[in-house]
Order: sequence, then C-alpha cells, then structure tokens
Amino acid sequence: MSVDIAHYHGWHGSLESPWRASLAIVRVALVQVFRRKAYWFVLALGLLHFLAVWFVIYIVNQAGQPPEARGALLEPLGFGGRQNGYLAFMERQSIAVSILLAFSGSLLVGADFRTGALAFYLSRRIDRRHYIVGKLLAVAAVVSLLTTLPAVALYFEYGMFSSSIRYWIDNWRALVAILIYGAVLATVLSIWLVTLAAYLQRVAPIAITWASLFVMPKPLRKLLAAGRYDYVNLLDPWRDIHFAGRLGFGGLKNDQEREFALWALAILASSCVVALLALVRRVRAVEIVK
Repeated sequence: MSVDIAHYHGWHGSLESPWRASLAIVRVALVQVFRRKAYWFVLALGLLHFLAVWFVIYIVNQAGQPPEARGALLEPLGFGGRQNGYLAFMERQSIAVSILLAFSGSLLVGADFRTGALAFYLSRRIDRRHYIVGKLLAVAAVVSLLTTLPAVALYFEYGMFSSSIRYWIDNWRALVAILIYGAVLATVLSIWLVTLAAYLQRVAPIAITWASLFVMPKPLRKLLAAGRYDYVNLLDPWRDIHFAGRLGFGGLKNDQEREFALWALAILASSCVVALLALVRRVRAVEIVK
C-alpha cells in the first residue's frame, strides 16, 4: 500500500518549540492532582486557612477599628501591616504543601518511571531537559498555588482597606519578599521531590522518606543543639527554608542570625545542585527508541 492510499501526509505547518512541551507537562500534572478526590482534603485545608485569614482581615477592618487597634487584633495571625506576617502565613501553608507533595510525588513523577511512560515522552521531540523542566515546573506550580498566590492575594486585600494606595507604596518590599520566599519554597521542594520520586517511584517509600526528611530532624536538633544558633539546627530542612526566606523579609534580628540564614541558604543551594545532578543521571539511564 502506497503512502497516498494510506492517507499519510507530511506536516506543512510551522513547528513549535519543544519547550512548549514543558508547559503541556505542567498542565497535565495539575489536571492529575485536581482530578484525584483523595487530594481534595489537603487542598481544602490550605484553602480554609487562607479563607480564615481573609475573613478575619475583612471583619476587623469593617468593624471600624483605628489602625493601631486593627494591628493589635491581627498580630496573632501574623498580620497588622508587618512584612513577617506574610512569612508566618506561608510557613503555615507549607504544612499542607508538604502533605500534598508526599502523596502526589508518585503520581506526578514516579509513575512515569514505573510504567515506562518516560520512554514514550522521550521518543518524541521532547528532550530529557524538557521533561525535567516540565516536572519541576509542575511541582513548583502546586507549591505556589498553596503558598505564594494566597499570600499575594492577602497583600492586595490588606491594601484595599486603606484610604489610598499608600499601603502598597510603603510596603512594596513585602510583595517582593513574598515572591522571593515563594521562589525558594517552589525551587527547593520541587527539586527534592522530583529527584526523590524518580528513584523511589512508589507512594509508600516516597511518603515515608519525605515525611522523615521534614519530621525527624526537628526532635534530633532539639536533642543535640546547645542553643538557638547552634549549627546543629541546620539539620532541619524546614528551618533552613524558613531562615533563607527571612533574608528577603528583613526579619533577621542580629548579625548572628543573618550568618545562620546565609549558612542555611548555602546548604539549600548545595543540596539542590546535588539532587539535580542525581535527577539528570536518573533520567539519562532510561533507554529510548526514536
């Protein structure tokens, strides 16, 4: 049978960049997460916390309290016009993020290795780098949806209750700090999770290892650390992430705390580089036929 009879024909349109495949991977990953009803409970926890803070800010401002009284009432929630309030909100949101990532790592990444789907991806015009970038962006998008975007929404909500745009002008650094801390969270967590899921692949090993990574170091550092600025505290990944985030918010009290935060940032950067190299090696080990 000739090619014409089989109705095959060449492609005459313009070819898009393979990097657009990374965005398609992100879209498919988000659909997979939101389609699973088991993940709705974790997403609801993060949404309820955001809505609770949103309505408290709204109710307090509508009560007609003076600015100093509003700040005192909102201070327990981490707000009151303080930049560190957004940091505290994002730290609380990161609990729901860690739970969601622990159980979605196998779905987003591990299944591609376990079922052979990665070989299908790479047999197309998608290169290994496109696949890696797509998966990292997918996890980063999940993290940002629960941390950065809600914090940005609260920033604009708080400014809307001012008599002018003065709040946004005077506190523009808060928005920049939110974006910086969100970038740290998204980058670190995405690289760690994608690498971990690429090697462990199944739900149970990923969830156990992920939980151990963030839960076990806390009692260990409390047992071994002699003080708050003991470098043993750097064993806790959450503490490292939060200290690195505080660099952008300017919430460091003294030079010792700043030095501690710089060490935390260096540890996070080094671990991400090692994890990224391990991920590249794992993806390269997959045999493909083009």
